[in-house]
Amino acid sequence: MRVVLTHPAPRCAALAASLRQHAHRVLELPLRRLEPRTDDPHTLAQLDALASFDWLVFVSPGAVGAAVPVLAARRPGWPRQGIGLIGPGTEAALRSAGLRPPPGCRWVRPERAPYDAQGLLGQPPFDAPAGLAMLVIRGERGRDDWIAALRERGARVEVAAVLRAEPIAPDPVGLDEAGLWLVQAGDELVAFVFSTADAIDRLDPLLPREGRAAAMALAVHPRLVARLHELGWSRARLLEPGEAGLRLALESARVAPCRTPSACYRDPANGEA
Repeated sequence: MRVVLTHPAPRCAALAASLRQHAHRVLELPLRRLEPRTDDPHTLAQLDALASFDWLVFVSPGAVGAAVPVLAARRPGWPRQGIGLIGPGTEAALRSAGLRPPPGCRWVRPERAPYDAQGLLGQPPFDAPAGLAMLVIRGERGRDDWIAALRERGARVEVAAVLRAEPIAPDPVGLDEAGLWLVQAGDELVAFVFSTADAIDRLDPLLPREGRAAAMALAVHPRLVARLHELGWSRARLLEPGEAGLRLALESARVAPCRTPSACYRDPANGEA
């Protein structure tokens, strides 16, 4: 199966290598590069004080990848109560990183899609966090509304920015090949995988509209699926975050590809298709 990945570098390359081992033909089109930002004295002080917080919250696999090497080297201890995770992809990244929290450390994430910060806010103790101290591990930029909601509910929340996202131009050769794959989507199954709205919007004017109705588009959040549907990807489908979820979606498509748009797309208000 042909797969076009738009994940940020360097994760895009690692994910592509894994998919190739499963007999997929993969094209890499990263539009951002994630660089660790863990040399900032304030950020290091926050990580060193980890044991003074009740909860540690990771917002993405990239945040895990940037913070874990620092935590492993400095060994500051663990939060008093637990770890909050945005979704299964972030959980898988933390488990594969090799750090082992003590048995009494709880892990909390949304139970079902959509996997996002709002979903985490619906889980205890994030639904009633008054009096709790929380450290959020994320990039330099990110949504602040859910953090404001935690503070309004009485939590003390600090943000440790461990990542810097730098926009990069798509490889011209890769972009041309992606366009060719898209035009030929009716002849051979091809899947475009999107993990951010930025990737969708930046690639939209660069890719031909021809073939979008035949190609599969996979995204990790209902809002992204809805956006893809608006842009002509009528076979847009929601997938479980993380590498395992992507492999499952690709294998399912290879065994039983969608023949009609309605078989692949469901209104985001009604959940995963």
